[in-house]
Amino acid sequence: MAAKKKTPTGDTTRTERAKAHLDRLEQSNGKRLLVDLDADGHAALTALLADGYGDTKKAVVNRALIAASKRIDKS
Repeated sequence: MAAKKKTPTGDTTRTERAKAHLDRLEQSNGKRLLVDLDADGHAALTALLADGYGDTKKAVVNRALIAASKRIDKS
């Protein structure tokens, strides 16, 4: 006898929203990035966020990466 399938409870749209988000990200040439920060990185992110470098952690990271990439010698 096959096991009876459980009826989903709670938010059943989470997977659909996640897929839609990842699709939009891919279409805009973005990329998902999971990052584990060490203590120094976390302190730097917190300090930059508190100083208004960006409104969100994502904004701070994006701005810092773009600023750092512009300093690279492209010759």
